[in-house]
Amino acid sequence: MKIFKCSLLKHLNLNHLGFCFFLSFFLMIGNVADAQLIVNKLRTVSTGVDSTELVTNVGDPTLKQTVDRWYYGNAQAIFINGKIKDIRLDANRRITLKRDKDKKDETAHPISYLRIGMTDKEALELAGDPDLLISGEDWYYTKRHRVELNQGKVEKIDLHIKTNLETLDWIRLNFSSGSLLLMNITIAFVMFGVALGLKFSNFKELSKRPKNLFVGITSQFILIPAFTFLLIMIINPTPSVAMGMILVAACPGGNISNFMSSIAKGNMPLSVTLTANSTICAIFMTPFNFWFWGSLYSRTSELVIWLDIDPFEMLKTVFILLGIPIVLGILFSKQFPKVTEKIKGPIKILSIIIFVGYVVAALASNITYFLKYIHLIILIVLVHNALMFFVGYFYPTLMKLPKIDRRTISIETGIQNSGLGLVLIFNPNLFNGLGGMAFIAAWWGIWHIIAGMSLGFWWSKRPIKE
Repeated sequence: MKIFKCSLLKHLNLNHLGFCFFLSFFLMIGNVADAQLIVNKLRTVSTGVDSTELVTNVGDPTLKQTVDRWYYGNAQAIFINGKIKDIRLDANRRITLKRDKDKKDETAHPISYLRIGMTDKEALELAGDPDLLISGEDWYYTKRHRVELNQGKVEKIDLHIKTNLETLDWIRLNFSSGSLLLMNITIAFVMFGVALGLKFSNFKELSKRPKNLFVGITSQFILIPAFTFLLIMIINPTPSVAMGMILVAACPGGNISNFMSSIAKGNMPLSVTLTANSTICAIFMTPFNFWFWGSLYSRTSELVIWLDIDPFEMLKTVFILLGIPIVLGILFSKQFPKVTEKIKGPIKILSIIIFVGYVVAALASNITYFLKYIHLIILIVLVHNALMFFVGYFYPTLMKLPKIDRRTISIETGIQNSGLGLVLIFNPNLFNGLGGMAFIAAWWGIWHIIAGMSLGFWWSKRPIKE
């Protein structure tokens, strides 16, 4: 009886699963057929047809949006409720801008100054009055097929719309001046906490193990920016994404690299010494590397967006965010050693929590954009970060350093202070929340913790046998 009952249940379960599979399959086929039917119907629609005839021929749209179209030449800025929701370029002619020194006087196309998320007042200030302003509607048949209507008549039909990296070039993420101030204070506090664990004696380690430190510093500030540039030339991302990758590569090691090195059973004295020296070097090397590689990139790529690199503004910002807190932290630990020993541990933990918190806050305040576009850069960040860990391990191997030092330099190289990158990106005098850069830096801030912790735990299970 039990055998019969079990067999019957298995039979029913298999039949049920099979039924569900075939039902899902036929529904999927039906959806594909319906979508293709809509495309075929839209292809028969001519420009100039009114909305009534459009509904008769194709049916009711999935979504209707009332929009204001600002035309600058053939390019459009699409406004909904006083904010730019989309920027559409002429499909037959890209807007290309060079930033070569001999073309400084070249007039930029007005649309290049605009960003998704700007208000109409900001748009007027930056791009001036449009050549033409028309109120109309966008009708969407599913999310992938759009019909533009002006004065109740079909103006343009876009089929198979795809979200791509170019969209990120036109997004400006929102961050208020108050939030930006909080970010500056946060990163300064984090660097102060890092500096509490540093001593002037750390810098004397240069004379004791010059080769190890040379390999670590050159890996961080020479090889990684160079390999990042090579990766950009291979994958050819859009300008703002490429600049975000260069900026992250130019930043110093992250504030949690020492913690991850301890998990990985790395060389802790070397880790602390590298953190100390790379952080000090970053005051000058971060602006220099971004300026050098960013300028080199801009001369080899036709930029769709207008982007200026001001190394002096970046140097000033980096000095304020890194230089001052680090000097104060080192002086504080020297003057008050007992107090420092008591607060150093809690501040380090608090710094990590605050760092993660403010990266999450940067994501949360722009959650709509991130949910919509984050998938575009996930693989890029993964490959970029993996490249850093690999170079950070392979280079010391070539230089015949012991395995314990290879682990340490790999983590120091692969964990970047993307929080500093975010502060620079949201600085209105630098990049003013440029979308692609902010997406790269924000996701880096989350991913490198996941990757670094995973690598640290993996190494912790594999004792070093020298």
